[in-house]
Amino acid sequence: MKILVTGSEGFIGSHLVERLISTGHNVTGLIQYNSLADVGNLKFIDKNIQKNLNVEFGDIRDPDKMIQLSKNKDIIIHLAALISIPHSYSSYKSFIDTNVNGTTNILRCLKKYNNLKLIHTSTSEVYGTAQYVPIDERHPLNAQSPYAASKIAADQLVDSFNKSFGIQTTIL
Repeated sequence: MKILVTGSEGFIGSHLVERLISTGHNVTGLIQYNSLADVGNLKFIDKNIQKNLNVEFGDIRDPDKMIQLSKNKDIIIHLAALISIPHSYSSYKSFIDTNVNGTTNILRCLKKYNNLKLIHTSTSEVYGTAQYVPIDERHPLNAQSPYAASKIAADQLVDSFNKSFGIQTTIL
């Protein structure tokens, strides 16, 4: 399959990319643009796998870039997010721009290319302090930070696009 992985330079993303390529998939890794052309944790994966990876620098907040990158793909695996809970208290707009608006840009791609599927990553932070354990998907949502609220909003958008437009989505 042809797969676009957002947030591919992170710890989980780089391991996922390595696994996807080693099992025969064609992978494009989207890395947030930086002036050093730093590929993050992707620099630690096997060199033979690195040569089979198409690296693209950009930003999920750029709707045109996302449309361009998602063309002719089968799946988008969306890992990109701002994740620092403490930083979200002082820079909440950045979290909304990336986690909500960036996810919305990805959802626009799924509407445009109706054969495209989405795997979207969530976080346990959407549940806040556990009211019971183990936490399951019936647990009440309880945002205790702007980060958690932005992830709840993104998850809800993904779910709403699935229900409203029949887009094939999975939330992990």
